[in-house]
Amino acid sequence: MAGDPDFDTKNGIVDGPTPPHSELAALYKQSFAYYTFRVRLPSTLATIANSLNKDKDGLLATYGAEALADIEQTTKDVKQLREDILNNGSLLPFEGQDPDTQLWNAFLEKLPKEKRTFFSACWLYAECYMYRRISAIFRATPHLSAHDYFSQQKQTAAQLSVDAMLAVAKATRQNDRNSDTFRQLIKLNLWGNRCDLSITSGKQVKPTGNAFDQVTDLEDKLLIDGTADVWKALDGASGDGVVEIIFDNAGYELYTDLILAEYIIDKGLAAKVRFNPKAIPWFISDVMEHDYHWTLKFLAEHPDPTLSELGKKWQRLTTEGKFELSPLEHFWTSPYEFYRMPEVNPELYNRLKAAQLVIFKGDLNYRKLLGDFSWDSTESFETCLRGFRPSNLCTLRTVKADLICGLADGVAEQLFAKDKEWMLTGEYGVIQFASK
Repeated sequence: MAGDPDFDTKNGIVDGPTPPHSELAALYKQSFAYYTFRVRLPSTLATIANSLNKDKDGLLATYGAEALADIEQTTKDVKQLREDILNNGSLLPFEGQDPDTQLWNAFLEKLPKEKRTFFSACWLYAECYMYRRISAIFRATPHLSAHDYFSQQKQTAAQLSVDAMLAVAKATRQNDRNSDTFRQLIKLNLWGNRCDLSITSGKQVKPTGNAFDQVTDLEDKLLIDGTADVWKALDGASGDGVVEIIFDNAGYELYTDLILAEYIIDKGLAAKVRFNPKAIPWFISDVMEHDYHWTLKFLAEHPDPTLSELGKKWQRLTTEGKFELSPLEHFWTSPYEFYRMPEVNPELYNRLKAAQLVIFKGDLNYRKLLGDFSWDSTESFETCLRGFRPSNLCTLRTVKADLICGLADGVAEQLFAKDKEWMLTGEYGVIQFASK
């Protein structure tokens, strides 16, 4: 545990879990939010600062000798941000002309004054703020403003996944349009969400073993399975609609997103799959537009013919508009929960309304669907969405944060009796569905 031994006393930290029906916050010592701000995020920031120094020669080769001053400044500023977190600093307004500066500052202004520090603010807001603050540090420089400081980690994650990708490719070249195949592919996609660099503070996780055997083996770890409803929403439609996928992680998970999207197009379940990437580097491994194109190129140029053909096919589907990247949307990298979308970004909400199905990937999207709030574990998914029902929607999430809903009576208690940290490991998953 880093820093000041009197930190808890000085900052009014409560030595207990998050109370029921309240915002998750690092204010509660027995919460994952507290551990996140005391250990995980300072570690992430230290990694960024160290990598700037380690990769200095490569950065100078890419951005020119004039970038040296920027490297030194960003290193200093990232280290200062780490200190600010370890000292429970304030969530200060943003400066500059970035497209989302006003969006963020309007949000921060409305936060109660007593909830404007890293440990007192809602965990969701404070964590999103930290990633937006890192982006601001780089954006303020003359030469590193477009640099994705997580890019290397995301590319390494993809390279480490080649064996798993190849096995999945070979197993999915011949398949039928039916609920059983779809069930396999959506569960493959769900468990791909376990490869999340933000949970490990950037430490690589290599997918191993046969992915489809794992789908079977992990059946008892799937706590809620709304697959049949998701299938009905696709199979029962005309086939000329759009499926929106709200991306989570690059690397192997992105690959499984594309495998699922390919099936949706090939089997005539929709005319287009539209992918929603992040506008700025986000939670270490989240997909940006360049990660999507890099992945397709990486596959298309791979020496293995199966992967190469797949990469070329997906590039072709992108050119044809059957795979489409949405225009960059800063709402996904804002602190707002999704139920606020109609008010904050009505255009995006109307676009999702026009979709046949919206698939939200991963833990952070789940947190934004529910809000960082200690719901009862048995509360219905529909209630927790707080009116956010633009279309048929589903969430594919491996559980990596201490909030959940929709469980049957007694399930959470049984899981806690088995492992008090079951909500933090990514070992369990949910596929939850709500109709429009």
